[in-house]
Amino acid sequence: MKFKSIPFLISILLISPFFLIAQADADSQAYWVHEDPVYPAKVADYEGYCTTLADNCTKYNVKEAKWVAVSTDDLRYFHLSPIVNMADLDKSRFSLLRDKMGESEFNELFDNFDNCYDTHFDYIIHLDNNLSYMPKDVRSTQVGMEFRKLEFWYVTPQNFPKVLALAKEFKDLYAEKNSKEYYQLFRSGFGAVGQFILVSIPARNPEDYERVRKENKELLGEARTPVYEQLLKLITRVETLNGYIRADLSYDPEKQ
Repeated sequence: MKFKSIPFLISILLISPFFLIAQADADSQAYWVHEDPVYPAKVADYEGYCTTLADNCTKYNVKEAKWVAVSTDDLRYFHLSPIVNMADLDKSRFSLLRDKMGESEFNELFDNFDNCYDTHFDYIIHLDNNLSYMPKDVRSTQVGMEFRKLEFWYVTPQNFPKVLALAKEFKDLYAEKNSKEYYQLFRSGFGAVGQFILVSIPARNPEDYERVRKENKELLGEARTPVYEQLLKLITRVETLNGYIRADLSYDPEKQ
């Protein structure tokens, strides 16, 4: 992982709950995402380097960095850091850490990251609170729900506004039925490969998610069908992942 390219490492949504990300009540929150597709044989090494980075940030009380880590079953690691604007991308998150660790040890750590994959990506996503179904009184009950069903719905730029309109219909339907399947909705931003919305659904584990999904489908009934069928006509593909909030690989200076 090249030092210049990281937010780093890691960031959502919860530690805040990729996810329930702890957030303010603003309409939208931007996140810098660093995504690493890790070689299967390098997973243990990679997680060890992530732990070393977080431990050193704690040791040296680094205030400039903050991230939440999310890992998925296909061995991708998403690292999300909240940002205010694009200017935040130019800020050095680890200048203090480099000084404290020493340049040689610091560079060695990030060189080790680069041995764990052959490519990686940086891009922006935006949490859209207006299109998320996550009532305020629910946010505080999400502790212990580290599992995330992550649904990437890809769409052409021409159809993106229509998909957002359908997302609003879905939210209204969930609220009307008092659904217990809560979710956060993210919109792709600068640097993302393709245009998509990301729906992040929290649960205690995959089995708990399946239970909630089945109950929600029965609750919504046929009212869900016309909205869902319209959505299928507009999207180009869907990618579904099982994700896990990795507090052990994350760092929040306010929680140290």
